[in-house]
Amino acid sequence: MDVVSNNLDLRAAPQIVTLRSALGDILRRAIVSGRFMPGQKLVERELCELTGASRASVREALRQLEAEGLVTLRPHRGPFVMSMTVEDARQLYGVRGVLLGYAARLCAAARPAAALAAIASATEALGQGAAAADHRAIVQSGDAFHAAIGAGSGNAVLQQMLASVHNRLALLRNLSMALPHRVREGLAAYAAIRDAIAAGRPAEAEALCLDHNDAGAALALCILEEAEGHRARREARTG
Repeated sequence: MDVVSNNLDLRAAPQIVTLRSALGDILRRAIVSGRFMPGQKLVERELCELTGASRASVREALRQLEAEGLVTLRPHRGPFVMSMTVEDARQLYGVRGVLLGYAARLCAAARPAAALAAIASATEALGQGAAAADHRAIVQSGDAFHAAIGAGSGNAVLQQMLASVHNRLALLRNLSMALPHRVREGLAAYAAIRDAIAAGRPAEAEALCLDHNDAGAALALCILEEAEGHRARREARTG
């Protein structure tokens, strides 16, 4: 049977694909940056007004973000930004450590010039952001650092998986990187990872990334556990 002999047109309209992709990027950035907080209800009408997009396009974008683990669609209640429990964070950091370590190993083995330059630039930007106490710059440089390692791995599947997990951990990173001691530790870790990758030491780069991830996980879990404790005590008083 000739499956391409019928008259079905499988060509996608470029402007529709572009619009939905752009809208997904906009809403993803809003969640990752903390504009939309975990557990917050996303009202479709308000999203349409904010973005100028149709309700159908907004719904399509929300379904994509649900597939990425950033949004949950609750029956009869609508879309919400995904909340995170202590166990969620523990599992996500565990996966990110493996992915980031492997990406760093591959990057150090290949040492692509573009990735080396991006890693060095992100490390420098973190130092500048820390000196200026610029939280937005600190978070952006951290994102750029991890993205550069993913890109430098040369493995597109690994890069995509790492970016997905990284996005789901965005709020915890934003909170932890607001702490001066975590920024100092991060800067030292970035510099060590940068040097190991640039020198072509794959095993060292992987080990340093695992240590960096574990330190971030420990702090993030403390933040979440404290928040859950406060919530439990508040509910006990009001209950």
